[in-house]
Amino acid sequence: MSPTSRLSLSTLLAPFFRPVRSARADRAVTAPVSRDDDAQGAAPGVRPASSAGGSTRVPAPGGAGTSKGGARADTAAPRAEGLPVTLGGAPARQVDGTTCGSAALVMLAATGDPALAGWLLHGSLPDARPPEIPPEIPSDGVGPAGRFAAAQRHVKARTSRRGLGLLPWPGALGTPPWTAAREARFPGVRYRSLPVDDASSRARAVLASVYGATLAGAPVPLYVGDDLRRGPARAVPRHVVLAVPPPADVPHRGHDESGQPLLHLYDPSSARVYPVRVHELLARQEPHRALGGWTHVNWVVLPEPVSGHVSGAG
Repeated sequence: MSPTSRLSLSTLLAPFFRPVRSARADRAVTAPVSRDDDAQGAAPGVRPASSAGGSTRVPAPGGAGTSKGGARADTAAPRAEGLPVTLGGAPARQVDGTTCGSAALVMLAATGDPALAGWLLHGSLPDARPPEIPPEIPSDGVGPAGRFAAAQRHVKARTSRRGLGLLPWPGALGTPPWTAAREARFPGVRYRSLPVDDASSRARAVLASVYGATLAGAPVPLYVGDDLRRGPARAVPRHVVLAVPPPADVPHRGHDESGQPLLHLYDPSSARVYPVRVHELLARQEPHRALGGWTHVNWVVLPEPVSGHVSGAG
């Protein structure tokens, strides 16, 4: 394959962005993590976690096997075809073709915010309204799926504002990574967007940071797309998946049985979580189901610790 055919917007932009820290420093990217007996030290929220049934659900906050965020994915052993993610029994799927980023941001926030998770699941409105909840609350009859859809539309409107300087971002183009970084929220971290060339040595450091962040409990949005081989319109970020914290209660946490580092990717188009070896995301040439059928990770929205929430690098 010629170098030119692999070109994308991200390969052109990546060298001009501030590099990430080393994988050693990535262990300092942390957030408050639930340490109760149910969570077994796992990060709160939407994440793969063992269940006998092998299904995926988002149980009520504070219920058996839940952590403080209440929304999580329960899985059995990792399977290549992925496992479904549900909200109140309904698939946790993006509401239309432009809200993958919005769905990822809502799930990211619900992972660390019990109030938002409680509203999504039960419609219980907290006194301090999370920013993902729209001003006009859907009627009680819509259920979790309807509330998730309403939150996606509201978050999309928020990320579209001032997406091009003072101008709005075109809604047909979904969510740009820089406004996703602006809106993403999780305890103890702030987010910044970073383009990635997955064939570069720098991509290894970026994915090490993604992996380290999920081990520490912070979800990470990944923008994916193709390159010039499939046309200029596909050589830009086209879809968003969310790297979620790995299961806490299975052997080899964050690794496969051979010891290879493993990411768990929530794809809002399929409403499934897929286990993917980190090295499989480097220098890809073919589409991957965990990336929504796209080929490359070409932009990340990476968490960084804020003052007062940094643990030792060890």
